[in-house]
Amino acid sequence: MHRFQGHERDLVIFDTVDTVPLPPGVLLSGRRAGSAAPNLINVSLSRARGKLILVSDVDYFERQAPGSIVTTTLRRMLAAGAPRVATSSP
Repeated sequence: MHRFQGHERDLVIFDTVDTVPLPPGVLLSGRRAGSAAPNLINVSLSRARGKLILVSDVDYFERQAPGSIVTTTLRRMLAAGAPRVATSSP
């Protein structure tokens, strides 16, 4: 994420990768005091000049990290009308 600071791209794909059976990683949960997660995620998401694709298990983050910056971002994107594609686990 640091290497994108100051650079923009036409398309950014941000994959949170956190899902069952693992707990959210420290960076994405942002639960530690003084966590750099909000700033790093902001840098990652704000580099998109044209399109931003966020790949995430929304329900997982709602359950495991309800106050995280990722969950807040997901809620805002969905409230703004971002499409949600649901898939089922095998």
